[in-house]
Amino acid sequence: MVNDILNAVTTQLGNNFGTNYKYYVENVEQKLSKPCFTIDMVVPLQRAKSPLLYDRTMPMVVHYFAKDKQDTKKECYSIAEQLNETLEYLPFKGSTLRGEDMNWSIVDGVLQFFVTYKFTTRKVT
Repeated sequence: MVNDILNAVTTQLGNNFGTNYKYYVENVEQKLSKPCFTIDMVVPLQRAKSPLLYDRTMPMVVHYFAKDKQDTKKECYSIAEQLNETLEYLPFKGSTLRGEDMNWSIVDGVLQFFVTYKFTTRKVT
């Protein structure tokens, strides 16, 4: 399920930002091709509602590494606004998840955009 959510976010980013950006889900220690996004799960949570139903909470962070060193903040501000629109509604397995608790900050020239997806899933027996 976690990989499915990560893939859905990566696909949504690719559909909205296009091929001028690179998208990473795996850790890349060096040689990031900028501009790029990295997508990661923060701390997923699962709570049982019943023996077969579970509430899932999937908080994610999307990092954006700007291409232009000179106007990094300006570029990050623009990308943050676009991410608000892009990640609010996420197509996922024939339905749509709504992003909640969206917030962002810029740390050391890197945009950190946080979004949480919540949904209920059924245990397959």
